[in-house]
Formats: sequence, structure tokens, C-alpha cells
Amino acid sequence: MTAFIPITISLNDKSMVIASIADAAKALQQPWPSMDRPSRLEAIRMIEECLAGHCTHQAAFAAFKAAATEQGLHKQKPPSVGLKEFDGVAEDMM
Repeated sequence: MTAFIPITISLNDKSMVIASIADAAKALQQPWPSMDRPSRLEAIRMIEECLAGHCTHQAAFAAFKAAATEQGLHKQKPPSVGLKEFDGVAEDMM
């Protein structure tokens, strides 16, 4: 099991599931809408730091997710029916 929940991004009209630091590194090598945006450059740096053992997978993945979200690449799925029902039950308990 991964240390984080995989995300789906849409890059170059193709969906990619990012489930590891290696997946994130591969995605960062592809053309992005804005190649020089600071969040993307920071994600690249964090992935490199992670691969060198200088930061956690979670920190590097969070940087990647932030960069993908900022550029509109991260496609969030709507909550499942079961999760919506669970949320309703949880609200009733409060």
C-alpha cells in the first residue's frame, strides 16, 4: 500500500494515475500548461529531494498535488454514494 492516496491528473489529454513518487517524477517530465510556474518547479525540487532521501514521500507528493491542482490538472472525483450517506449519518450524530 502506498503512503498516500493516489490521484488522477489529466495531462496532454490523457488521464494518469499518480500512485508513487516515480509516477509523479514521470508526470513532471511531460509538457505542462505552464512549465515555469513556481509550484511545478518546487514539485520537481521536492521529488528530487525525496529520491535523494532528504524529505518524506508525503511532502514531495503534497508538492506535486499542489502544482497539479494549481494548473488544473488534478481531477477530483465526486464523493461516492456511500461516502455521502456516511457524511449524512455523521452530521446527524453531531
